[in-house]
Amino acid sequence: MDWLLTTGLSATADAWGAHAGLGEDVDRLRSVLSRVHALVERGEQWRFTNPGIADLLTQLKDAAYDAEDLADELATNEKQSSQRLFPSVRSFLRGLVTGAADRARGVRSRLEYASTDLERAIAALDAPGKATARRTLRETSSFIGRPVVLGRDREREDVVRLLLNPVRPHNSGGDCGNAKRRKNRDGVAVLAILGMGGVGRLLWRRSKRFLLVLDNAWCEDSLELQTLIAPLKYGHPGSAILVTSRSCKVADAAGASELVCLDGLPEEAYWELFEQYAFDDEDPAGHPELVAIGKRIAHKLKGSPLAAKTVGGALSSDMTAKHWSTVMENGLWELEQGAGGILPALRLSYQYLPAHLKQCFTFCAVFPKGHIFSKETLIDMWVAEGFISPQENFGNKCLKELLIRSFFQQHMFSDLCYVMHDLISDLAQSLSIDECFCLTDEKCLPKIPPTVRHLSVCTKHLELGKFVELGRYTKLRSLLIFGMFGQELSYSLDNLLNKLSNIRLLVLRGCVIKELPRNIGNLKLLRYLDVSYTKIQWLPDSICQLSSLQILNVLNVPLKNHPKGLTRLANLRKCYTNEPITSVMSNISNLTSLESSSVFEIPKGQGHRIAELKDMTQLTEILHVTNLENIVKHDALKAKMNTKAHLHRLIMEWSSSHVGDAEFSEAERSKASMIIESLEPHSNLASLKLKYYSGIQTPSWLQAGTLCCLSELSLSNCPFLTEVTSLPSSLRRLHIIRCINLRNLDECLQPQSLQGINEIIVMNCSKLGLLPVERFGGFASLHILEIQNCPELPPTRRLTLPPSTKELLMRSCGYVDASLPSCLHNLPSLLNLSLNKCPNLLSLPAEIVSQLQSLQGMYIDNCSSLQSLGGLHCLSSLINLHIVNCPRLTDLDPSMFLDISEGQGLQRLECLTISTTSLLSLMMRSSVPTLKTLVLYQSTDSVIVHDPRNKLCQCFPSLQELLFQDCGNLLALPEELHTLSSLQFLRIFNCPMIQSLPLKGLPVSLRTLSFEKCHPLLEEQLKKLKFSYNTA
Repeated sequence: MDWLLTTGLSATADAWGAHAGLGEDVDRLRSVLSRVHALVERGEQWRFTNPGIADLLTQLKDAAYDAEDLADELATNEKQSSQRLFPSVRSFLRGLVTGAADRARGVRSRLEYASTDLERAIAALDAPGKATARRTLRETSSFIGRPVVLGRDREREDVVRLLLNPVRPHNSGGDCGNAKRRKNRDGVAVLAILGMGGVGRLLWRRSKRFLLVLDNAWCEDSLELQTLIAPLKYGHPGSAILVTSRSCKVADAAGASELVCLDGLPEEAYWELFEQYAFDDEDPAGHPELVAIGKRIAHKLKGSPLAAKTVGGALSSDMTAKHWSTVMENGLWELEQGAGGILPALRLSYQYLPAHLKQCFTFCAVFPKGHIFSKETLIDMWVAEGFISPQENFGNKCLKELLIRSFFQQHMFSDLCYVMHDLISDLAQSLSIDECFCLTDEKCLPKIPPTVRHLSVCTKHLELGKFVELGRYTKLRSLLIFGMFGQELSYSLDNLLNKLSNIRLLVLRGCVIKELPRNIGNLKLLRYLDVSYTKIQWLPDSICQLSSLQILNVLNVPLKNHPKGLTRLANLRKCYTNEPITSVMSNISNLTSLESSSVFEIPKGQGHRIAELKDMTQLTEILHVTNLENIVKHDALKAKMNTKAHLHRLIMEWSSSHVGDAEFSEAERSKASMIIESLEPHSNLASLKLKYYSGIQTPSWLQAGTLCCLSELSLSNCPFLTEVTSLPSSLRRLHIIRCINLRNLDECLQPQSLQGINEIIVMNCSKLGLLPVERFGGFASLHILEIQNCPELPPTRRLTLPPSTKELLMRSCGYVDASLPSCLHNLPSLLNLSLNKCPNLLSLPAEIVSQLQSLQGMYIDNCSSLQSLGGLHCLSSLINLHIVNCPRLTDLDPSMFLDISEGQGLQRLECLTISTTSLLSLMMRSSVPTLKTLVLYQSTDSVIVHDPRNKLCQCFPSLQELLFQDCGNLLALPEELHTLSSLQFLRIFNCPMIQSLPLKGLPVSLRTLSFEKCHPLLEEQLKKLKFSYNTA
């Protein structure tokens, strides 16, 4: 059934062929299974239209899973017997052979019978004159059944606008993975509308102009689609092609220049649509109880129009509260649905998935609705189940495929987490009804199918006796406990595990468990064990018998010991612990499958030696080696760092106290250089950081041409480093921080050798005198430049910048700031400009500032000589403006804020931080409707509003946050403070001269009030008010 099955059978056949004829039986079993792969795919096409096929397919898959279990068991036995075991153990393992041979013959017989029956059934359906099951697509037409379109006004306007004016890039409704915006092909606009099945893409075919609509497109072959579109490339100007699909790949293949991604309908519009289907001709006002139930059902459907039709239709057939409550409690997949229902529509997406992605997707039915999927955790589970191989990055590709096909959605707060639409969850349950079950209520226990392979417990109210009874499902491969947090499970778990010998994945995260049962060691097939956030203090020695274990998670577990035998877990790929793995295990050299060893600490004297890394060639992601000063002489070469071909990031760190020793000798610096030369990494390395390295120069392998994939280099706290002479040409990001003796970067920063570099950060290099800033204009890909606290940079070199620059930060950078403002010419992409402690900056004239049309953030701080600042009124993209502690910037030009009311600038400004109230007064001459945050910081002024004609509520009608901080001379808060009707947050910090609140108090909209280091009288007033607000 998957890649693991064939590899397991192969190893078993070779190793056990001499025992009781088992090798011949396994070979015959493998021969049968080669037919099963193709047969299952054929059966999948018929299972939804023919109940008989579905039953036969279930029998075949059940037999195939049993064959996998046998193969895995035998492969594990073979591995254990090949180790140095006691004679009695080897004798015991040989005694299993006869029973295994009988089981192999029995499983093969079941497979042959099930395969034959399924082949005959499919052949009968495939006979001439019979209907075909080949991925039948839903037929679409230009006629719309219901003319009413609800909740799509904005999207409809966007589509019309994009069709009429398709050239300008626009993203309406959200980003969709890595889909690209392309220019129009030969004058014909291609617009793609994307969304999961049933979200309402069909409605977009209503158009008053002639256009070609490719509705519900599935073809992801760019050549095939372009062949279809080719005859239209000389179409009349204004012609357009509208593609609707569920997959970003289709839009990409069609060459779509614009994307519109559809989510569910807004709740109010959705209820209006749902109400039409659910109540039909009935008046909802006459059924208040049904309305209440219906709104709860509609909320679960997350805005899907097709789901409204399917579920609403099921409700309208029986207008009783009992029926509606039953529908609400059951899953959507339990409703009877015709070909036009939501699940048949969603199944089309599933049918187009390759076999391994089908397994990955249907496995997700074991999780409860609303579950937040961690990217790394989900991929680890897929690998542990054998659905995909653990090869580098393959799991990420699988998850990305499911994401762009709308099976998953990106979590709104994290790029590393995903969620699944409730309808997609229902689809997964309908597809895996015989294999996966999520137990959400004790009443659902009778519904668990006897063939279940993956089971989760998501209820707190399950009696321990019934929990133990789950052991009757002896074919279980996965058991995930997400509920039962209030019950001690240690004893019950002991009884349960005695019956579950086929478990591969066991999740006990957060359960009340003080002790892991000893019989955990009997789970010879276990590959994934998560006991994080439990109360376990001791791991049993039997855990070291889990030779198949790949993932061990003991994060946030108060462990007092770690068994010494953990180093025998040769298949362990990842070990999540509170401490570095070197603190958990005495010697990790046997863990040759380990992929993640985030920190490898080298202690002084006896303990871990870096040579233990020698055979750990599967390390991926990041390796952080600390205390490199403790490496034994000539031991570094034994680590064979140049064999770690999958390692992405490497951090080499010496002890900070060691480097800071006043008696640090030349011999020790020489030793550091020798060590780093011996630790040359593989050429595939993408990121390297050297911390507290005590050598005088960088290692020779950092020269151009050696690390051809290195994109990021960071040198920090290298106190004796004096120069960097050469860098890999592949470099994209260079960070040099706190290298206090560094004097020269002139030779390594050459535009012709670093053509792709996009980020240069140089900080706290107090003796740096040679930095070729005049060449920086030649770095055509440069996006970010930061120069901070480098006071020795001379006035002889003038900074130039390329048009690609997006962020510029200059702080205490010697005479480089004398290049301002001329270096700001021709920067159309500049987003953020930060100038701090730039004493040579005299002015930022309007003719330069007004060119920065992309600028979103301007931060000017402690520029003591700055006298003139103009052109702010031209910055139409500016969101954040920070002007603080510029004492000579007093007589400001009123033209800075001209025509704000006419919409020529600052129409997007959201945050303003200032230290002079004269600037505030200038701004208050007209309204800034978008301003949400106003901060008066380190002001020496005594009054906030100079002109009583200027009203805060009129100038800043949307203000939500107001902060006064370190304003030592400020005498009073604005009298009209109470008129700020949108204000929610007020903070007063270290303003000792303000003695009272305004007479009319604070605005009623205020939600949070924060104060500290204020006048005692004011604090007394504020303390009385704190009960009215959620004080910070």
